Amino acid sequence: MKPPSQPPSQQAVVPPDWDRLVRCLPPSWRGEAKRLGAFRRRRKIRSPDDLLRMILIYGGVGLSLQRTAETSEASRRASLSKVALWYRVRAAGPWLEAMIGALLRQRVAPAALAGYQVRIVDGSQVSGPARRAPLRLHYAISLPALTCTELRVTSTQQAESFSHFPVAAGDLLMGDRFYAKAAGLAAVCRAGGEVLVRLGRTSLTLYDEEGVRIDWLAWCRRLRNGRPRERFAQFRDPSSGTWVVGRLCALRLPQAQAAQARQRCLKAGERRGGRPREKTLAAAGYLCLFTTAPAQRLPLGMVGELYRARWQIEISFKRLKSLLHADQLRATSEASARIWLLAKMLYALLLEGCLEAAGAFSPCAGGGAEAAGEPAGSGHGESGLGSDPSGAVGSRRDPGGPGSGGADPVAAGPLGARGRGVLSPAAAAASDSLCRHGSRPPPLT
Repeated sequence: MKPPSQPPSQQAVVPPDWDRLVRCLPPSWRGEAKRLGAFRRRRKIRSPDDLLRMILIYGGVGLSLQRTAETSEASRRASLSKVALWYRVRAAGPWLEAMIGALLRQRVAPAALAGYQVRIVDGSQVSGPARRAPLRLHYAISLPALTCTELRVTSTQQAESFSHFPVAAGDLLMGDRFYAKAAGLAAVCRAGGEVLVRLGRTSLTLYDEEGVRIDWLAWCRRLRNGRPRERFAQFRDPSSGTWVVGRLCALRLPQAQAAQARQRCLKAGERRGGRPREKTLAAAGYLCLFTTAPAQRLPLGMVGELYRARWQIEISFKRLKSLLHADQLRATSEASARIWLLAKMLYALLLEGCLEAAGAFSPCAGGGAEAAGEPAGSGHGESGLGSDPSGAVGSRRDPGGPGSGGADPVAAGPLGARGRGVLSPAAAAASDSLCRHGSRPPPLT
């Protein structure tokens, strides 16, 4: 006689694919939980696996502490209150940081572009309810792989700067106008790296060969439409006083794009309760870049094309926030918000690792990429630094964008399908290993 099935409240919430997910973690992650004080004794929570699972359900899937405790009790893995769960989660901060650091260190270096290891860096502010507990996420992705290579969580008192990221010889760091600060640029150059940044009207003071200050707006006004130009430029290292030599590259924007840029500038001024200066509006009509990379390795035409790929990090932030809801902090204090955001970032890295390990497959072949006659990871959307119809260099199709029907935040991961066609069954099973019902807990009655 067939035994009666268990009621929903007693069925296991987590499917047996948990091992597939944790294989993406460093080998010593369980030992680190004990060494760093996250898991000290088998009381209520029986193993580091159960603790990590609860942390990822709380921070990754996005359940509240109460619902996370109820889900764990329904799966018969732990029975504890939300307060007791919070004490366990709070003690896991160093453990989460150690796992994130190990995941990033074990990633293979991407292929070099123009002889450089190119990384795009940016920062994004996230905050809790009523804008409480604001934090800043400092994030870096590599080109052309578009995978995360470094992340840090700090208070909003620490501004966006290249100094938050480690630099090695042969690196090329790329950032927007907020990174065009002399101290951060000089730090990269002292470490043997190069920079490519967009200039704001007053963000960086540049000088010519004779030490005379460059009025780059006056120089840009002599540019012709569609013809980029470059000239020698240098600035002083604030710490040593030595000159850091580079190139000033500029392009006059088409009239339609310039008008849109000025309109955005006006709206930003209205939000701050004022009107931008006339020089600021005039500067919005130009794309002005500064780079320390020599022209022999990074020609003028490639400077602009490479900088256009910087928009990929904005897409990464969009996916983290729209698919994984990384901007919806459930915490009201800086300490709890930091733990929540670290758990969210670890969850995103694990999903990204599962997608990389699973590779791509063709829906017409009925199997993996090899069955379709393609090498694993080749995917139809892998375009490297080729141009797509929108003109974005190195762009990939955004499966989670508007009008695409969205992507499942648990199954697709922070980067969606990453331009690789259909998500493979292995990746879907691995990324669904936290909660059978996605972001909703199972019925408790």
